[in-house]
Amino acid sequence: MKQLRKDLKNYWYILLIVAIYMIVMEIIFHKTCIFQILFHINCPGCGLTRATFALFRGDIKSSLHYNYSCIFWLITILLFIIDRYIKPLKIKPFPVLFIITCLVTIIRYILIIVFKNPIF
Repeated sequence: MKQLRKDLKNYWYILLIVAIYMIVMEIIFHKTCIFQILFHINCPGCGLTRATFALFRGDIKSSLHYNYSCIFWLITILLFIIDRYIKPLKIKPFPVLFIITCLVTIIRYILIIVFKNPIF
């Protein structure tokens, strides 16, 4: 808990900037994704929020349909939170896990572009 307070104290301005960015972009463009605004196509992370909420509702099929890299992102974030704020892990899998998660997200995006099918 002490580390969380310290992080919030040190990085509050980043949270504020992100919140202001999202509010302004939503008001002006009705979208928060800079990728969609600039290029008018979905970004590699498109569907992650819907996939996460579907997974939390227990709707695994919809979650996988929206963006199956959501599961990799949730595992990576969960392990980071456990290691940083609850109990330090003996093995630090984050660099490898983060790279794998990014690769899964990018490969999924390339498959969508090549096959023009959002279920990949």
